[in-house]
Amino acid sequence: MVSISKKLKIVAVCGMGMGTVFLIKMNVEEVLRELKVPGEVIASNISSLSIGYDTDIIVASVDFEKLLIDKPVKKIFLKNLLDKKELKTKMIEVLKEMGYIS
Repeated sequence: MVSISKKLKIVAVCGMGMGTVFLIKMNVEEVLRELKVPGEVIASNISSLSIGYDTDIIVASVDFEKLLIDKPVKKIFLKNLLDKKELKTKMIEVLKEMGYIS
């Protein structure tokens, strides 16, 4: 059950912003639909990433953890970018912390 109705803004990040980031974006959108959590997912590459005041979550490879760790938003770092189970497990944890699911 969703306890917050604010639409999340999630930024999916990869190195070049060409192919992998769109797979991450589609998987994040799928998990949001499954969990019935409102959200918008933006695709970005690491070099042009800009975190605005309305960004809630960054989803990226563990390879970018050192570059993103200081960003003042929730972060989900994935070992396997194509593993939907890993993504869903980590998203559930963050969404619970944020009060979007119980």
